[in-house]
Amino acid sequence: MQHKEGDLYRVIELEGVRLEIRYGYYDPPLERGNIEPMPIFPDLATDPLYTKEGYLLVTADQEICECFAPVASASEEGWCHDCRHLTLYEECLGICKCEDKRRNHFKTDIRREL
Repeated sequence: MQHKEGDLYRVIELEGVRLEIRYGYYDPPLERGNIEPMPIFPDLATDPLYTKEGYLLVTADQEICECFAPVASASEEGWCHDCRHLTLYEECLGICKCEDKRRNHFKTDIRREL
C-alpha cells in the first residue's frame, strides 16, 4: 500500500501524551526525487513536550544532556538511550525521569504541555 503525505502512520500514547505520527518528508520538495513519504516523528529536542506530571518526552537517539547518567552498558557515543533516567517505550520514544529536567508546574514556561 502506498501512503500519501499526511496519512496517519500510527498513534502512540506515552503516559497520557498522545502523538499522531503521520507520513511526510524531511527534505524540501525539490530534493525528494521519487521517494515515498515516511513516518515523521516530532522533533522533541527543538519542540519539547511534557507529560502531565512534568516529565520530558525524548527520542532515544537524542544527544545527551547535562543530566546524563550512563547505564553500565552505555556506548561511547553517549546517546539518550544510554541514560538511566530514560524510560523507553515504543518506536524509540521515551520519557526522561530525571527530576532536574522535570517541568515545574508553578512557573511560567513557554514550552507546551499536552
